[in-house]
Amino acid sequence: MKITAVHVETLELQMEKPFVIASSALAYSPCDLVRVETDEALVGYGEACPAYEFTGDTVWTVQDVIGEYLAPSVIGKDPFAVEAIVHCWERELWTVGNQAACAALEMALWDLQGKALGRPLCDLLGGRTRDGLVEVIALGWDEPEALADKTRRMLAEGVTVFKIKVGDLPERDEQRVAAVRQAAGPQARLTVDANQGWLNAKTAVRAIRLLEPYGIEFAEQPVRMDDLEAARFVRAHVDVPIALDESVRGPREALAVAKAGACDIFVVKLMKTGGILNALKVNAIAEAAGISVMVGNMGESSLGLAAHFHLNAALANATHGDADLPWRPGGYTDDIGSGLRAELREGVSTVLVPMSPGLGITLNDDAIARQRAARRW
Repeated sequence: MKITAVHVETLELQMEKPFVIASSALAYSPCDLVRVETDEALVGYGEACPAYEFTGDTVWTVQDVIGEYLAPSVIGKDPFAVEAIVHCWERELWTVGNQAACAALEMALWDLQGKALGRPLCDLLGGRTRDGLVEVIALGWDEPEALADKTRRMLAEGVTVFKIKVGDLPERDEQRVAAVRQAAGPQARLTVDANQGWLNAKTAVRAIRLLEPYGIEFAEQPVRMDDLEAARFVRAHVDVPIALDESVRGPREALAVAKAGACDIFVVKLMKTGGILNALKVNAIAEAAGISVMVGNMGESSLGLAAHFHLNAALANATHGDADLPWRPGGYTDDIGSGLRAELREGVSTVLVPMSPGLGITLNDDAIARQRAARRW
């Protein structure tokens, strides 16, 4: 099987309401849909969902990089030769700062492999260590009353894990977390994510100490991503585990974080690592250092989320995961794919890993057509 063509189109996935965090506010989510064709009529799909403030790339740089550099490098290649292809990107094309482009195209190659073999992606990554992921709801910056209301609604749907976006003034963060805890009850699991919003170590320590009485499981990215000394200071002065997301972009950064002793949990996202191969390397570094992994995501559609869910299912070291569903309140009004679903297991909403070949997602051409974006410059 040989690759014959690569196509990229940019979409703007419409959201029910803006999602606000410490570093940005999104009314819609821009993404790139990558389509890889072969001489055996099989087609593989991938998705890039870059966030400039985290990854340094945009949907338009993704489109340009794939069109000008990555796509020509894979035409005529076997999609099973992922290691050689990624090595070429990293050592010959020097794709620095274009991880989302690499991740999307590599994702499509994995999708092709699974379809060719008739096996789900997780089977190609070593097989499933779990067949379901506990659903998580991310709660953006909002008034405490609104957060409490959404928490109660989601609790009624079986959601028991809530990820609360913080990074505001510590006292306002405490009000939000307190409201969610009161609405969710003592049995629900809460985590917080500052997205670098507390800026300095002393503020982060003060904020986390305010939040500790509410039973948070861990605090994510409390300080700037490039300040590992600050992260290590925070970790040494609070009682809850520290997770690092923006700081852990790929294998090199993961090794530096591990050496610094700056966190307890690595947050792995394909848009940061540049794809699944590098995500596996980050996980290997984490395991060797005694650090657990949380598989997150960048708010992709069902297509990109499926890739993250397959990865999560395949990693025994993944003790946490952002298994959120795109159609929940506040999510996408017009998801471009189907194939994700959840079921109640002992009253807990559990996201099932798709077992169809490849990513296991069927795309909706009409939804794609409705959300195509035109370049503005």
